[in-house]
Amino acid sequence: MGQLRLLAWTGLGVVAAAALLHNAPRLAPGMFDWAEPGNVAAALAQGRGFSDPFDGGTGATAWVSPLPAFIEAGVFALLGVKTAASAVAMLLLAVLGLAGANALLVSAVSPLGAWARGAASASFLAYCVLLPNGPLVVLSEAWLDILLSAALLWAALGVRRSPGPRASAALVAVALVAPLENAGLAVSAGIAVLWVAWSSRGEPRALVVPAVAAAAALLAVAAWTVRNAESLGRLIPLKSNFWFELHLANVDSADGLPRMETVLRRLPYFDVREFSFYSSVGEVNYVESFRQSSVAAIRADPAHFAGNILRRLGAAIVFCKREGGGRGTTFRFDPSDASRLAASGELIPMGSTSLWTRIDAPPAEEHAKLEGLGLRDGAAVAADWANKRLAYDDEYRGPGGVALGFVTAGIPFAALLLSALLRGGRLAAPAAWAAAIAFGMLLPFVLVNHNERHQLPLVGMQAVAIGAFAQALADRRARGAAP
Repeated sequence: MGQLRLLAWTGLGVVAAAALLHNAPRLAPGMFDWAEPGNVAAALAQGRGFSDPFDGGTGATAWVSPLPAFIEAGVFALLGVKTAASAVAMLLLAVLGLAGANALLVSAVSPLGAWARGAASASFLAYCVLLPNGPLVVLSEAWLDILLSAALLWAALGVRRSPGPRASAALVAVALVAPLENAGLAVSAGIAVLWVAWSSRGEPRALVVPAVAAAAALLAVAAWTVRNAESLGRLIPLKSNFWFELHLANVDSADGLPRMETVLRRLPYFDVREFSFYSSVGEVNYVESFRQSSVAAIRADPAHFAGNILRRLGAAIVFCKREGGGRGTTFRFDPSDASRLAASGELIPMGSTSLWTRIDAPPAEEHAKLEGLGLRDGAAVAADWANKRLAYDDEYRGPGGVALGFVTAGIPFAALLLSALLRGGRLAAPAAWAAAIAFGMLLPFVLVNHNERHQLPLVGMQAVAIGAFAQALADRRARGAAP
């Protein structure tokens, strides 16, 4: 118990210190991109209902999951809409959530031994603190996914080990809110509840808890589906943008892994033409406009779609390529040059800064395109792009960027496999449950559209795999040293 408390309090201290050091320079009004959930939260706080994901008074939406938006709306109601105080409050919630996840993970792996507890906590904190664009970035939503996945693991293991009111209530609570967070957690909760039920099949009384948890999950989905039917006139169980995401990753993107350029040119949040179309036809019709071309592309070449799924699976369990393709710049463009660059899709003006959208394009190809635009200050513009490209290559394609690709995918998966090998081909219970939960979290995105943003919430389950490997290795050495 002493080690558990020490690791839990250490986790809180580490996460809080890292959050402060990382974000203190950024905690000022107007410096945050609150994105779609923040826009919906603002609409809720201002009495406009669950609406306007891209601003502009576009009306009711189901583009984003309800749980994060309602949490942000509560913060806005107390501290002001999109204020610095609200950003600080959201960061505080992230710190508490990640510290809570660390404590739950340590408790979940506790029966394995001290090595598992220490390695799981250390690797989890390292992921949270050191990953670029990690869960401690201001306004990151990953902390909630991480907390809920850790709570699901802790609750499911608790119900199986020694059913009690705390673990049972936690399992029901997580099953209720998981579908309102995202589709991956909805699948994970379903897998965990079914596994608990199957494990309890010989004990009729023990089936009560998974039955209640399943009912809670179905209630959450049903309630949100009814809301969507009333507001949008369509039966939408979770989110409305399925066809958009499917098109983005499997029609607009050749390999199933969308580049930043593709996202920026298609998402109404960034592209004026897409926003105008979205606003004019409404969300339901906008999303439906992607259905026919998506279905046609998959039917025309199902093997390519299967290849996309395999490539996304590889990104999830072998090497997760970090999102690239965009790079910010403070270069002061000539107004006419800025207009031409924006019209060509090369640049997105964002007030005092701009965003290069094709920073990962082949340099010769990009320079030829810039020359063809007839820019007034072409040489300086090309030089700025080249400088940003060097920084991009250093961050994403240098040794550190390559290492991160394996750290966030291949290394945890290898640790999981090695832990099973060291235990004679069987996974320890915490690792097996963590693998099942991670599988559920990944499944919808591997099938449709997976990227670095969907990989980040796995860090809790990945930490359990690393902890299980460390303990299996320690146990193997102990057995070898025994007389």
